[in-house]
Amino acid sequence: MDVDTHTPNRTRYPDDGMDGATRSRRRRVVEAVAFVAVWVAAGYLLRLSSNAYLLLGIPLTAAFQALVRRRPVRELFASGTTRFALTGKGAALAAVLAATPAYYGVRAVGERDWATVGWYAAAMGGAAAAAFSLRASSVATTVRDAARPIAVGAGGFATVYGVLHVATGAPLPAAAALGALVKYTALYFPATFLLEEVAFRGAVDAHVHHDGESRGWASAVFVSALWGLWHLPVSSGFPLPARVAELLLVHVVMGVWLSFAWRRTRNLAAPALAHAVNDAVRNATMLGL
Repeated sequence: MDVDTHTPNRTRYPDDGMDGATRSRRRRVVEAVAFVAVWVAAGYLLRLSSNAYLLLGIPLTAAFQALVRRRPVRELFASGTTRFALTGKGAALAAVLAATPAYYGVRAVGERDWATVGWYAAAMGGAAAAAFSLRASSVATTVRDAARPIAVGAGGFATVYGVLHVATGAPLPAAAALGALVKYTALYFPATFLLEEVAFRGAVDAHVHHDGESRGWASAVFVSALWGLWHLPVSSGFPLPARVAELLLVHVVMGVWLSFAWRRTRNLAAPALAHAVNDAVRNATMLGL
């Protein structure tokens, strides 16, 4: 094993009574809202592209983890670990996961699209974090805990876009769809370890909901709603009220299960894999429309 761990891997927090617990939860909720609000405001004020908006989250999430949560950065990827280390199989796994974003990153350099180059570089860095998480858990556990959010998210996307293909008569190019599924899963899985999932599950969900607290569903819905609203600066196409409603519906439906996948093990591998597969299925089934 490349990662030293101890058990149990769930963090315990002191019980300071009902009033203290309520105040603590309210404070954590306010801090989570403030974190997302700063990110959203920066997206609007700086008029960032979608890739630049995602990259801004890296320093913001690291600062939130270190200054607000006061927890080690490694716990964003796998709670309960004692150090971040990759040797042997872990380093080889990181190299494999970094290969696809490295290939596309080199191509982006030639096009001088620096925000996109940064996104691929983040995905390459995320490959090390992904390998760390996988080595702290197991592939079987990751697949098991990713299964339900994949069934909800990928199943929903496949159904919606499948109906659109039938309704419009637009054919779905099977070979291109399969290629897109493989490509985007390989890109998005390591990318989420330094971009979306690390922020909304590794940081925000871990901050808002502590093990042993009640109202787990409510907190998962709350975190997922924040995740949906976070997309506003880089979303378009509908009037604002309709956009808000769409973002909340889609991201609450998917996000609740991503939160539960994270909470089961406090390991980012399962929600990151589910997120990657869901987005890959969305991209694949949209082809031809």
